[in-house]
Amino acid sequence: MDFEKRKYIKRRAVAGCWCLLLCLGIAASTRAGAQQPGNAAATQRPTPDSASSSGQQAASPVGIDDEDIPDGELAPAVVTLDVSHTSPLIQTLYAATRETKEQAILDRLATAKKQIDDGADLKPADKDGRTALHWAIFGSSYATTPKLIVGYEEVADDLIQHGVEINHEDVYNDTALDYLLYSPNFEMQTLMIEHGATSGFLVASFNFIDELAACRVPGVLTPVGRTSTNTRPNAVPNADAFPAQASIAQDPTQPSSDSEQATRIAKFMKSDLSPGETLSVRLDVPVYSDRSRTGDPMEATVTYPLCVNGEQLACKPGELLIAPGTKVNGTVLFAQKAPDKYWRPRLVLDFSNVVHSDGKTSPLYARVIDVDNSRETVRNNEILGIIQPHASTKAGLAMAAVGAINPIAGYTINAVRTVYGLSIRREILFPAGTDIQIQVVRPSMLKEKADWPGWPVMPLTPELQAIVHQAPLRTKAKDGTPSDLTDLMFIGSHEEIASAFNEAGWFEADPLTMGSAIKTAQATMRQAGYATAPVSSLTLEGRPPDLVFQKSLDTFAKRHHVRIWKLPATYQGREVWVGAATHDISVDRARAGTKWSHRIDPHIDRERDWVESDLLFVGTGIGYVDVPRPGAPRITKNATGDQILTDGIMTVVAVGKRVAPGTVPALQTRPSGD
Repeated sequence: MDFEKRKYIKRRAVAGCWCLLLCLGIAASTRAGAQQPGNAAATQRPTPDSASSSGQQAASPVGIDDEDIPDGELAPAVVTLDVSHTSPLIQTLYAATRETKEQAILDRLATAKKQIDDGADLKPADKDGRTALHWAIFGSSYATTPKLIVGYEEVADDLIQHGVEINHEDVYNDTALDYLLYSPNFEMQTLMIEHGATSGFLVASFNFIDELAACRVPGVLTPVGRTSTNTRPNAVPNADAFPAQASIAQDPTQPSSDSEQATRIAKFMKSDLSPGETLSVRLDVPVYSDRSRTGDPMEATVTYPLCVNGEQLACKPGELLIAPGTKVNGTVLFAQKAPDKYWRPRLVLDFSNVVHSDGKTSPLYARVIDVDNSRETVRNNEILGIIQPHASTKAGLAMAAVGAINPIAGYTINAVRTVYGLSIRREILFPAGTDIQIQVVRPSMLKEKADWPGWPVMPLTPELQAIVHQAPLRTKAKDGTPSDLTDLMFIGSHEEIASAFNEAGWFEADPLTMGSAIKTAQATMRQAGYATAPVSSLTLEGRPPDLVFQKSLDTFAKRHHVRIWKLPATYQGREVWVGAATHDISVDRARAGTKWSHRIDPHIDRERDWVESDLLFVGTGIGYVDVPRPGAPRITKNATGDQILTDGIMTVVAVGKRVAPGTVPALQTRPSGD
């Protein structure tokens, strides 16, 4: 009996050891995957550019694979600003926002308080129109320790008591209070509001209401009792935002009948940028939840034409509002790393101005509504990172039961869960090239509209039309089930197509192997990205695709991808290829049992237009034309049962060398193990 008992215990110990080795091996390989330079973009972390309008300079980016930041310290700031020409007080408060240790920050704040007590001039602002109060608020917005919260509050109170202009707006139309709207620092918010602080956005909204009211009462532009405190650098009277409408409102000779008032209101409401309109932009610089600081400048580039009737691939004559390539600047309104595993990282971006070719700016009041292919959630303009992954209640109970039966296995499970949790990077990182969609929330006028000829259009010849109509319509799965529709055609060589997609930030997908399957499983479990993840096997007329490209960000669940096959036909001496593009929007396990499958956006025309516009935007797409296909189905399903809705059009894109130098870096994804 004793022998059998010892044998049983030995078997349990051996099993526990094997379990430990296996689990630690998986955890180590997962952790190593995040740091392997061979992984997609692991060595291509973006360098933040200088902000052209303000003389800012960017420091070398801090790698996301750095050692863990000690408790109580901030991550190093990724951006360095040139404040050498500002007042000593602003320089001190700026330096406090770049410190990472509590005592160093407190020392800077003590210096700032002494400068204020010694009579420092509080009127000067930096090149972005930020006063000393702005900089005190920047540091306080993400402060979490009692000493720092009190220290910043004392500095802000001293500034207010010494007469700092509390509602001064910076070049991003933000007062100091705007930078506290998403902050958990209740004490500072209370201090500011008690002394009459207001939001720049609210002032703009009130001004809009005043202007609308002025349309009803000729000669009255601002109702009694309401004032604007807009004192930002180079600020213009509020009427300048609506010059024509303001002149209508101020003209006392205008009749005030109901019909005339309705006409004036209609003219006033017909602004260039109207609430609800969306604008697609691509980041020129990276932004972080832990390494960006509140107040950091940022810049993005418009990637899709904005027309009078919204975003369209082509605008009618005279209806273009904002052309692709137009710069949009703004600021980090709030950034905070996750304080612990129970909280999410947070990031708020404020896109504030449309920058015209002559350097002038037009106000932009917009909120972020989507970050393309991101694992993060956007809620009321705030970008929220993922929570710490944890086992479900049932899984937790099962693990506890295993631990009770076999203590060695229990220790192993706890160790692996700890290592696994620590290896996951939850902080938000959007590299240069990240696509973001913003939505206008308040009307504004553009000071100028760009003269843009539109994307180059190819002539639709009978020869090209015949090639399109003869091209295969449908791909098939391994079992012969009809799947994705072909909706793109490319004119160019293999090398030209590969180069076109690579320059636009797309990656060639890995083949389906045991290794790629393991990476896929890791990415799915870790809620992480896999920039070269394989795609399911689909054939066209019995052939696998010749090329497969995909574009993702920080999650395996969402990605753009296109499969491409070479056709025997040629057009004007160039090779012809046909593609099927779909947008994966989530991972689904319910329909396929234990296998992972993606659920696609049923409106596949969106993905077709995305691929087309992406190549045209970077300049490697040198022409396009849409060709109707009467025989294409309008409603169908793919091999996994997802619905497909389409207009049946095939878009032909000719590829080649860039027709113009690129203005925006291609997407640089985070390491695939993150």
